[in-house]
Amino acid sequence: MSKNIPLNLADWDEHCMQEFIKQNSSSFYVFASHYVDNKETIDDFLQEAYIKLWTHRKTIGAVKSPRNYFFTVIRNVIIDNWTYYQQNDQEKDTLDYLNIASNETFIEHMIEAESSCLIAEAIQKLTPQSRKVILMTLQENNMNEIADALNISINTVKTIKYRALKQLSEYLSKEDFLLLLLFLSL
Repeated sequence: MSKNIPLNLADWDEHCMQEFIKQNSSSFYVFASHYVDNKETIDDFLQEAYIKLWTHRKTIGAVKSPRNYFFTVIRNVIIDNWTYYQQNDQEKDTLDYLNIASNETFIEHMIEAESSCLIAEAIQKLTPQSRKVILMTLQENNMNEIADALNISINTVKTIKYRALKQLSEYLSKEDFLLLLLFLSL
């Protein structure tokens, strides 16, 4: 649940909406990026979803989780705009539409978006040098490239990376840590 935001959407004012967006925008962006490859299109879809949530908040009323409810709003906006999306990317086909409409895929993407945000928060807790090593690894830099960029030895990179991963394993759940390791191995 988002901090300090009522579960009853009918009670939301502009501050609640701004706080909801501030606290959750990165998760929503990650989620939408599973379905849409274009940054501008993702931004348009998220904006449309925020507008729908804001304009219909009084009729929506109380929900168990505004975040989870909004994931559904995003998915519905993407489905509603499928025709437009397909025109801009001719390689997309019916299988992609079925992927968007699938409840199993929806839940998987929701969980991955949440995990990605938890991983990002954990990485921010690392020391600056450890954070740089992990972020450069996530950007697919090899050990030599990281050592050169940071002006340190390869053995130092290995040590920093090992200690950073050990620290991250303490910050994250087992599942989120395994997802991070998967991201690092790509």
